[in-house]
Amino acid sequence: MQYKSFIFLLLSIELYVLPGNNAARILCIFQMPAVSHQATFKPISRALSLRGHEVIAVTPHPINDPTLVNLTEIDTSRATYEIILRHGFEFFMSKELPVQSKIPKIFAMYYEFAHVILGNEQFKKIYQEQHFDLIISQIYISPIMFALSAKLNTPIIGVSSMGGWSGTHVAAGNPNPPALYSEMFLHYNGDLTFYERLKSTLYFLWSRFYIYFIAMPKCDAIARKFLGPDLPYLADIERNVSAYFLNINPILYTPRPMVPTVVPLSFMHIQPKKDLPEDIKQEVESSKNGVIYFSLGSNVKSINIPQRVRNLLMEAFSELPYKILWKFENEELPGKPANVIIRKWLPQQDVLAHSNVKVFVSQCGLQSTEEAIDREIPMVGIPFIADQEMNGIRLAKWGVLKYIDYLNTTKEELKNAIIEVAENPIYRENMKKLKKLMQDEPMTGIEKVIWWAEYTIRHKGTRHLRSPTVDIEWYKYFLLDVFGILILGVICLGMLVRMLIKCYIKDKKGKVKKS
Repeated sequence: MQYKSFIFLLLSIELYVLPGNNAARILCIFQMPAVSHQATFKPISRALSLRGHEVIAVTPHPINDPTLVNLTEIDTSRATYEIILRHGFEFFMSKELPVQSKIPKIFAMYYEFAHVILGNEQFKKIYQEQHFDLIISQIYISPIMFALSAKLNTPIIGVSSMGGWSGTHVAAGNPNPPALYSEMFLHYNGDLTFYERLKSTLYFLWSRFYIYFIAMPKCDAIARKFLGPDLPYLADIERNVSAYFLNINPILYTPRPMVPTVVPLSFMHIQPKKDLPEDIKQEVESSKNGVIYFSLGSNVKSINIPQRVRNLLMEAFSELPYKILWKFENEELPGKPANVIIRKWLPQQDVLAHSNVKVFVSQCGLQSTEEAIDREIPMVGIPFIADQEMNGIRLAKWGVLKYIDYLNTTKEELKNAIIEVAENPIYRENMKKLKKLMQDEPMTGIEKVIWWAEYTIRHKGTRHLRSPTVDIEWYKYFLLDVFGILILGVICLGMLVRMLIKCYIKDKKGKVKKS
């Protein structure tokens, strides 16, 4: 045992201590002011600073750890939170709304993020005066921050707390046929029906038109406003991104062929188990029949869901034999059943780790899903926005979750789903199997981040790994010119045969007349 501990210590030192002469300067820009998104990003700046690199992070969620002497943080929370609240992110991303209405609104939000971040006086002095060896920037769908790569002549890596949207895969050079891979907001993946392939194809065509003719010119104009008019066109900069760190896996995302520079990450934010605060611990351990934990994450707030849905939840919870621990964003919940305990904030990973918690009733956000899998807690999924519907549908197929559509469910359906998952051991057994499957990898997510970041720094980018699909014209990619020539050749051959037949018939008729 002592020998194993010694080896682990050596590996830890090797991973996190870098000789000073190899230390680099790294700029991180994480725009989205959401706890779930930033939970994935904070480990990146922390790990790279512990590795010995000098890291400057522009973020709405600073770590604020004075022991991280190599990490400098620029706090953008005040401005960015005002933007996301004003735009109503949790409302316009509702699964009830068409995806074509969501994409323009996400871009509009990110236009404003870019203005307040690139216009930040503290950050201006940094990107106007300082040199960096690497930039790591969050990519949701907007590529504006990639322009910093051209401004600073520095390789850049895009990072997402979830999968990449279709535009990211196109920019990276990944095959993205809409017959197999739709949009993560559409949840059509794998074996699509004809209707799903039709909708996926129409969306793909619409999104390409929107990005090329509407969004990209606006993004480019904003980049030039702050970083100078002599930049290359932003779409060309985007094609030079050195790598993409995407929080994807072949369980929740349909397996696809990927270029070497798309690096799949997962379980980035999972922390070691800790004891619960005493007041919460008492509530959890005092329930003889166990506890149901209910949370809708950081982007969907229970206080903002429709009153009909909240009443439905309370009616179903009141008839359950379990204690309900509910993350509710207010001091009071009118009509709260006696078996429901509310808290404005709860240490979710530690709650899920407690042996008395039987079910996680969740919105199926990716970070919450990863926490449930890591803690081996089966779920009842009630998706509301973004990729949550896709996650819920996929998890239900793995037998670890009962899917509930809040638009059409009844009190009895919800109650029975919770009891089924709580009392049937197959759900927990399936979750244990899923955890083993998903975490059986040669490297952890953070180890991949460190290796690829330093690889990109060592080679000053990854141009040598660039996929030819990034540069090829679309008509060549789809072989339209080849098919055009082949079709033209067939037409010409047909015309030639027709002409020869006509000549033959004419000659035959001439001979008949002469005879």
